[in-house]
Amino acid sequence: VIYHGIYEEDLDFIAGLALWGGPVMPRAHAMMDCRLKLPCLVRAMQFTRFGAPARGYSSPYVRYDSDLERVAKWGNWHCGENKERFTGTWSSEYPAIVEPYLSGQAVRVVLIGENAWQIRLEGNSWLKSIHHETAAFMELDPDLLADAQAVRAGFGLEILGNDYIVGEDGQKHLLEVNHIPNVTRFPEIWEAYRDFAIQWGNEPIPIV
Repeated sequence: VIYHGIYEEDLDFIAGLALWGGPVMPRAHAMMDCRLKLPCLVRAMQFTRFGAPARGYSSPYVRYDSDLERVAKWGNWHCGENKERFTGTWSSEYPAIVEPYLSGQAVRVVLIGENAWQIRLEGNSWLKSIHHETAAFMELDPDLLADAQAVRAGFGLEILGNDYIVGEDGQKHLLEVNHIPNVTRFPEIWEAYRDFAIQWGNEPIPIV
């Protein structure tokens, strides 16, 4: 089974693939570990060098007070949804990760087999995305590459897209792990994914 997509109620299906035990790409147990964003981020902290700063947690309807500008993230969707910057008092009907707002350059490191790219994420606001028309390839940072490879190995994934912030002070911070990274925005990535999937389908490739 080659599985590429994120659906609102897909976790049970992924668990079913894991119970089946046959060859799945990405590996079914790894997708289970990554599908829910909050637990995925917690697990990723075991493998990344760039886990700072510490995150907080806000339960539903609990008031969160902060003198510093922060970002709250909730839900399991990607592409910049379900995120809010705030200073002062904040609350939500959803459980949320709360972290300091980090200014700097948002980037994504994409790994597909032995191929790797770094992409400058862009947007019309503080929210950045691979889907913005000005998002583009950039020089691959060897430290970010090594970190993404460590996270991928830790989860046991064949493909991965890690989002980072490179701060104005040069410090690097892991924001998010994408176990199903976008492969349609750039032809080079789509071609590499297509070739990898065909090769895997003909003979499942050992995890790198």
